[in-house]
Amino acid sequence: MATPLGWSQGGSGSVCLAFDQLRDVIESQEELIQQLRNVMVLQDENFVSKEEFQAVEKKLVEEKAAHAKTKALLAKEEEKLQFALGEVEVLSKQLEKEKLAFEKALSSVKSRALQETSKKDQLITKCNGRREARTPRHAYMHGLFSNSPVPVSRAGFHPNFCPRLRIQAGPGGPHLRKGLQGPGRPRK
Repeated sequence: MATPLGWSQGGSGSVCLAFDQLRDVIESQEELIQQLRNVMVLQDENFVSKEEFQAVEKKLVEEKAAHAKTKALLAKEEEKLQFALGEVEVLSKQLEKEKLAFEKALSSVKSRALQETSKKDQLITKCNGRREARTPRHAYMHGLFSNSPVPVSRAGFHPNFCPRLRIQAGPGGPHLRKGLQGPGRPRK
């Protein structure tokens, strides 16, 4: 075996030892190179290129800007919503007040109508009582038969007519008219 240049020609054991050491160094370097290749493969899998990173970074900036714009728009809409809810609350309170006022007015009108109805009934009863007191007994008998003429009072009115109270039937029911004597004539 030829001795490489720069080596001394000593015993054959020293050359073998040197080769063994050199082989160990080469093997450890090859293992280290393999480990570095594995690390590079993992880095290639886990890392992105600079261009991809910049594109993603630009997209993130755009999304942040859009998010800020949407957030500002949402704040405006929330303000409008709060204003509208305030208006609804005010209008609800106003509607409740108007409802109470209407119910009070309706109750008052119903009470007044009941009083007027009671008053009308009293006046009709009073008028009928006066008519009965003024009408002779035989007038009732003549009025019962359809062939016999209905007697006319001295004033020239029908016996069922009350000179102080005239009841008119109309589309809304009977109405009271005070102070008329006869059809459409004012009281003297």
